[in-house]
Amino acid sequence: MKKIGVFLVDDHEIFRNGLKQLINSEADMEVTGEASSGEDALQQLATIQPDVIIMDIRMPGMNGLETSTRLLEKNPRGRILFFSLFDEPDYVAAALEMGASGYILKDTSNKIFLSAIRTIHQGKYYFIGEVSDILVKKYLDAKQTPGNGGTQEISLSRREEQIMRMISQGLNNKDIAESLNISIRTIEAHRMNILRKFQVNSIEEAVEYCKINGLLKEE
Repeated sequence: MKKIGVFLVDDHEIFRNGLKQLINSEADMEVTGEASSGEDALQQLATIQPDVIIMDIRMPGMNGLETSTRLLEKNPRGRILFFSLFDEPDYVAAALEMGASGYILKDTSNKIFLSAIRTIHQGKYYFIGEVSDILVKKYLDAKQTPGNGGTQEISLSRREEQIMRMISQGLNNKDIAESLNISIRTIEAHRMNILRKFQVNSIEEAVEYCKINGLLKEE
């Protein structure tokens, strides 16, 4: 019987080693490759096609969502399982929207993790527990957004307003992070949340919308 080939993408070596040991202990699956970053994953997966890709969300450099989007552009049949510490609604919704086959949390049991791999390999989807609840809530909320014919106004947090104002001034992620004394990964997370709120594909579109509708108040 051909084993399920699993590729791991996570920036923590100790965590990857633990997953390898668990997966390789199963009779029907094996780890066929691993990457510590999105860039590394794209390079390796250009020449191999594993059955299931286990993807972290937050990584230095290219994050898991961007990496997965690029992978699926080249191979629309790719099966990606997000395995993350974060259960934020925007992350879960973004993963589903970009074509992920599943999303589970890192505090889940080994049994559930292995079951998710097998389920996704069969061409099915795997979203459980808290993640399923988040998806339902996100769907119901989406029905009330302006882009879907509802009347709910788009609102930005104070931090999101700061970041959007700086982006409109031409500052990059590094400049903004230094100015606000926060990490670049935090800036990236805020940018992702902003794109989800405005339902646009680029931060430039969101900035333009804010300018037209007077959402960027002067401090």
